[in-house]
Amino acid sequence: MESTLHIDVARQGGAIVLNVRGEVDLATAPILDKQISAAEAENVAEIIVDLDRVTFMDSSGLQVLLAHILAAQNGNRIRLTRGSPQVTRLFTVSGMLDQLPFISHG
Repeated sequence: MESTLHIDVARQGGAIVLNVRGEVDLATAPILDKQISAAEAENVAEIIVDLDRVTFMDSSGLQVLLAHILAAQNGNRIRLTRGSPQVTRLFTVSGMLDQLPFISHG
């Protein structure tokens, strides 16, 4: 079965940008987890998780993001875009919209 999640990794200055597109759910959240872990292993100042092209995210995707954001060893390097309206709604309903480290990414 082909994954409904695609993550393109790019370097932008001193940052790694994970351009996430598709669906982040129970089946695909481990892929996101692995990509964020790989980025954390790099010696970069910032890791940007661009969620603007995510069409669906459930609580398993949110759990992966929170685990990395709250991990002490990441040194507060992870930043997120607010994502699609569905993703923003998940952040709002979960009460995390005002708690997550968002950036505007163009």
